[in-house]
Amino acid sequence: MLFLIFPFLFLLTQFGFSGWPDMGELVWAFKNSFLQAFFSSVFSLIMGFWVALGLLTLHSARGRKIRWGLEILCLLPNFMPPIFILLSTLNVIDPFPMGIPGIVIVHTLMNFGLVAVLLASTIENKLGGMIELAYVEGAGRWQFLLRGLFPMLKKDFWLLGLFIFVICFGSFAVPLIVGGGRGTTVEVLIYEKIRLSSNWGDAVLLAFLQSVFIFALSFVASRGKGMHSTRTANLSLLKTPSGIFVIAGLSFLYLFGYVQGFLSGLSQISTFYELQSALIWNFIGSLTLGMSVGILSYAGLLLIAYCWPKAWFERFLNGYVAPSTSLACFCLLILGPNEGFYPFIKIPVALTLLSLNSLFRMGWDSELHALQNQMTVAYSMGASKAQIFKEILFPQLSGRAGLLAGIASIWAAGDFAVSRILAHRDLSIAMMTETLMSGYRLNQALVLSSLIIVAGLICFALCVGGSRVLGRKFAP
Repeated sequence: MLFLIFPFLFLLTQFGFSGWPDMGELVWAFKNSFLQAFFSSVFSLIMGFWVALGLLTLHSARGRKIRWGLEILCLLPNFMPPIFILLSTLNVIDPFPMGIPGIVIVHTLMNFGLVAVLLASTIENKLGGMIELAYVEGAGRWQFLLRGLFPMLKKDFWLLGLFIFVICFGSFAVPLIVGGGRGTTVEVLIYEKIRLSSNWGDAVLLAFLQSVFIFALSFVASRGKGMHSTRTANLSLLKTPSGIFVIAGLSFLYLFGYVQGFLSGLSQISTFYELQSALIWNFIGSLTLGMSVGILSYAGLLLIAYCWPKAWFERFLNGYVAPSTSLACFCLLILGPNEGFYPFIKIPVALTLLSLNSLFRMGWDSELHALQNQMTVAYSMGASKAQIFKEILFPQLSGRAGLLAGIASIWAAGDFAVSRILAHRDLSIAMMTETLMSGYRLNQALVLSSLIIVAGLICFALCVGGSRVLGRKFAP
């Protein structure tokens, strides 16, 4: 717990506030952050709801298999590092609208699929019986949507929209690339205060105000609860085949943009000779960062399992909100040197801190609850916490922890935002790719980004394979 709240403690104890920054600049940055997060949330909900109705069209036995594949396409932008969506979108949309419109476009492409999958599951599980009854009684689709679905799920829509808003408000990688001078957000402003002007006092105050704002929104979200689940049923009333075409169209947009740019970049392969001396070392750097984050995430998830079950600890994890990227990096940047090998320590620590809570919410809590009865029986028979962890939890959880750690390692292999703050030079393929993007050499950046995929897959395979070996080795 201390590791997770370290940035907030550091923020409150390390510095005193020396004064307010330029109010015009502060209001401008907060306005930009609010506007891009608001519109990103709204458009993600609109697109996500449309796509969710398309997913609900596929409820037959054969349709379920197709739906499973479409859901993978929907979730792919969330599981891949942001740099891939950025490259694809910049390559397809030319000229690209820099500033708030550009940030909103990228955020919508990244989040609409997640919204769609969550909404489809919510509608199917919570209103299945009612939808079937309305269909039998002859209700029209729009009549049911306006008088049934929207009123009954308005809290679910509100909470999901607030969730996307918080994610986008604290986004750093996307505004850094496509924000431009007109789309400077609070995250980017903190980065500029630290890196460009070394104005630590203003950076502290901005980070504090942003953290308070995000915590307030997260507290509101944690207070809300959706309605209780019922059962799945015939959902023909909500059939919207056009939603399937939206998935196919948007997926084609970023996949085609990536492939087309990659092929164009291959024709310029000779220009990579100037980069070849750095490619090998930066590829090793990507592997090092990915594996470091994978190992730290694996250890962190198992440490959470070791501390389980404690009611207060579970409430803390469910209500915890990861610090902003700038805040986490800001604290680590001040602690100790930032040259030599130190970035390879600080960057994995920062990425683990930022991703651990997301990994917990990706099914780790469900895995722990599934073993609750076994732990209760073991405690009643006098087993110690260490014995329960070694003989019950670790063998059954190691594989799942390795899978989640592998996902974190893919994120780390494709990170450039955290690395850009904590490192003074290019240490990974992702940072080299971002440098090419900043120089408007998109096709070369697309070719180079393929090495990120290779490095991420190697790290993922090592995390998954190593965790399974450890789980079998310590199995009773």
